[in-house]
Amino acid sequence: MKISKIEVQKKNKKRSSIYIDGEFKFGLSNEILLKYDIKEGDELTEEHIKNLLLAEEKERLKQRAYRLLRYRSRSVNEMKQRLINLGYEQEIVDAVVQELIEEGALNDQRFVREFANDYTELKPKGNIFIMNELRKKKVDATLIEDVLRNRDEKSLIKNILQKKLSNLDKNNPKEKAKIIRRLLSKGFTPRIIYEVIGEEYE
Repeated sequence: MKISKIEVQKKNKKRSSIYIDGEFKFGLSNEILLKYDIKEGDELTEEHIKNLLLAEEKERLKQRAYRLLRYRSRSVNEMKQRLINLGYEQEIVDAVVQELIEEGALNDQRFVREFANDYTELKPKGNIFIMNELRKKKVDATLIEDVLRNRDEKSLIKNILQKKLSNLDKNNPKEKAKIIRRLLSKGFTPRIIYEVIGEEYE
């Protein structure tokens, strides 16, 4: 089968129509045409066409992934699940995700660091909260342990007490209980909470 004509599509200048033996056969992005050096006069087999269409689908999926990453960073597993939920085949998703990892667009170590930083600087939460959320995203336990090891929960708790809970009296048993509940709800480690407010933790 010989490509008789390659014509840029009128409605989408980034795509071209491929004509085989005078008849329209399929459309491809110009990026794929350049990548695989497809030109008029080339002979194509059915297998060649199948591979080109697969490459096209992978590229489309990759662009979808990049749009998701512009919204916010994601873990490797989180991205895989999101793309599968969009209806793509596991094999194609795995291939695209692997390419994103190799390009550095997906990196669980960086993701964990950014995630922990957000919940340290922007919306302070405790280690238990961060650990549970990252586990849901199927991040490797070693990466979670590494980032939590360096967090100073004590300073975060003191800062929250000073800025957000200063209206509550630690010496009043009822108000002290309210402080503890608030901090526990933010996922702070119970032992650290009790240490900061000056009470034995049992």
